[in-house]
Amino acid sequence: MNKISSQTIYRGAFGLAVAIMLGAFGAHYLKEKLPIENLQIFETAVKYQFYGCLGLLALGLISHTTEVKLNTPILLIRLGILIFCGTVYFLALRPVFGIDGFKWVGAITPIGGLCMMACWIWVGVLFLKASKK
Repeated sequence: MNKISSQTIYRGAFGLAVAIMLGAFGAHYLKEKLPIENLQIFETAVKYQFYGCLGLLALGLISHTTEVKLNTPILLIRLGILIFCGTVYFLALRPVFGIDGFKWVGAITPIGGLCMMACWIWVGVLFLKASKK
């Protein structure tokens, strides 16, 4: 297994474990600490972290079995998870930390979503090109 695929699989698997832990944390601890709107926002972050990490795991497995270079899509999905989920977690948890401002962080969130979309478009284009060879 090459270094890129093993690191990507490791990061995807670890990210999935963290998403499950955060989901349980939200369901058992935060439901009493957050308004329902913030809890729903938190659940969105968990869901997209889970989806993104499943994608990362898939990219690691695919990169292990193909000659197609997936370095850029892997970087894009990692950035997407970090930016999208990170900002959504921050926005959801502001009441827990007593943070009143920083709503402008929400303007950064779509950049993460765009990174995740770009990842999958890039993968599609790479494999379309590979299929024409």
